[in-house]
Amino acid sequence: MKVTRKVVEDPELADRLSAEELAELLEEALRVFRAEPQLLELEGNALVVGDTHGDFESSRKALLEEAHLYLFLGDYVDRGLEQLKNVNFLLAKKVEQPERIYLLRGNHESPLMNYSYGFYWEVVGRYGPEIYRMYAEVFSSMPYAAILNGSAFAVHGGLAKGLRNASDVRGLRKRDIEPSDPIALQLLWNDPDESVERFAPSPRGPSIYLYGRMAVEEFLESNGLELVVRAHEYFPEGLHEYFQGKVLSLFSCRHYPGTSPKAVLFEGKAWRSVSLT
Repeated sequence: MKVTRKVVEDPELADRLSAEELAELLEEALRVFRAEPQLLELEGNALVVGDTHGDFESSRKALLEEAHLYLFLGDYVDRGLEQLKNVNFLLAKKVEQPERIYLLRGNHESPLMNYSYGFYWEVVGRYGPEIYRMYAEVFSSMPYAAILNGSAFAVHGGLAKGLRNASDVRGLRKRDIEPSDPIALQLLWNDPDESVERFAPSPRGPSIYLYGRMAVEEFLESNGLELVVRAHEYFPEGLHEYFQGKVLSLFSCRHYPGTSPKAVLFEGKAWRSVSLT
C-alpha cells in the first residue's frame, strides 16, 4: 500500500515507479478488481468519463470534479503520450478509494490491442514482459458494465446481440485475458448506428455489431432502464447523443485534433455535460 499512497500524494510519480513498486501496485489493483462483480450497481451522484487513451490531464481533472462516485468507461492506455502515468494514477486512486472510483474494461484493455497500439511495447521496453503480464491480469479482472442509479446502463462499447437481461453480465467470467465470450466482446466493441433497426454487422470486424434504435428501446424497457452511456468513439465535441438521447457517447481524450474532452455528471436520473478542458 505504500506505493499507492506515494502516487496519490504525487501523481507526477505515476510513471516513474520502479519495477518492484509497479508490481506492488498491480498486485493491489488485481486484488480489488477480483472482488468486484462483472456488473456493478452504483448509487449516487456520479461523474462518468469516456476514453482517456493516455490523457493523464483529463483523468486528473475528472477526479477534481465534485462527485460522490467516479466511473471510467475504459481505454486508459494506447495512443496517448502518458499512458503509463494515466493508468498507474487511476489504478492507485482505485486501490485507495475502491468504493468511490470504478474502472470498467475497454476494448484497449487487452493484449491484441496493446501489441498494435503501443502499450505492450512501452511496458516491455521499460519493465519487461512479466510486468506486462500483470497488467493483462489486471485488465482481465475489470468489470464489464454498471447500472447507475437504477436508470443508466454504463459500458465501454454498448449493447450486445443476444444480451436481453443486463443481469446476465454478472455471469461473464473474469481473467479472460483476450475477451473470447461473444457477449463480452460485443460489450467492448459494438457501436450505435442511427441507420440500423436492431443489429447489423460492424465494419470493425467479425463478431462485432452495430446496434440500432429498436435494440436500444427493447433492452431499456426489458430492464427498466432509461438510457445507455458509453464511450469507444471519437467525437470532437466530446459528447454525442444517439436515438434522441437514449444513448450518450462520451470521449474524454484531449489528444485528438480539435477535441473538447467531456464527462457527464449524473445526479439521480438527470445528467449534465462537464468539460474537462
